Amino acid sequence: MQPQVVCIGGATIDRKLRLAGRFVPGSSNPVSTTTAHGGVARNVCETLARLAVPTALVTAIGRDAVGAAILDHLAALGVDTAGCLRVDTAPTAEYVAVLDADGGLVAGFAAMDVLATIDVALVGGAAGRLAGAAWVFADANLPGATLAEVARRAGAHGCRLAVDAVSVAKSARLAAVPTPDLLFLNRDEAAAVLGLSADAGAVERAEPRTTSAAAMAAALRRRGAAAVVLTLGAEGAIVADAAGERRVPAASSDVVDVTGAGDALVAGTLAGLVAGLSLDAAVARGSRVAARTIESEATVRVDIATAAR
Repeated sequence: MQPQVVCIGGATIDRKLRLAGRFVPGSSNPVSTTTAHGGVARNVCETLARLAVPTALVTAIGRDAVGAAILDHLAALGVDTAGCLRVDTAPTAEYVAVLDADGGLVAGFAAMDVLATIDVALVGGAAGRLAGAAWVFADANLPGATLAEVARRAGAHGCRLAVDAVSVAKSARLAAVPTPDLLFLNRDEAAAVLGLSADAGAVERAEPRTTSAAAMAAALRRRGAAAVVLTLGAEGAIVADAAGERRVPAASSDVVDVTGAGDALVAGTLAGLVAGLSLDAAVARGSRVAARTIESEATVRVDIATAAR
């Protein structure tokens, strides 16, 4: 089927190390380990597929066994993976998450060199998949020039563009896409984009002297985003668009593992928008998808379609 959402960005192997007790810096810490497929764009893509949204993935992986397994897994779910690049010069990207005993993130480590090969040429070669798509989703694992090309191609094909900041360190790349249709980011990432100190609210240039989440969402819209979803964890999310700023509460959950929560919210929101929901209703659906995801040890729940109803 023609994809309704084309996801462009990271695909990784995720290794989760769960602490048996309190984290002790500078010392050996007993952990249990699990390995799963990950990456923001890949996670969003798989979740969309499990929510019955026809989806394509454009990414780069190493020419190795774990990369082949990622593509085979998605293809079995009906995802169009023909636009993915196999690379000889770098291994498949890897993300290592250290979790506390309650499933909260203590630290994350990313080895993502292969993603630099998702370049303008690769996006151009996969552009045919955008014809007829409702949305293009890109994550900030992409180099800035590639993000700019994604935005250009999305506009040329009449697709709406959603972008995720991924991390504080990578949020600077959002400058390459100043006018996305929908921007996903958390509070720390928003503060970084706006040049704010997350602790004190110090401001560079002309933004308001505040770290209010609603004010930050409004400032991001003034900088060009048509709509913003600023996530606040258990406090829900601030949604901002032409109608103003308002809070969408988080769905209740019993946390097992927070890995993949933000990606699940993005996927659930995009699935809602594809289905014709308003932005608020779509974000509420995304919140339910995220809540059910973190009640599982899996980064993407195999039963998410039924669990999130």
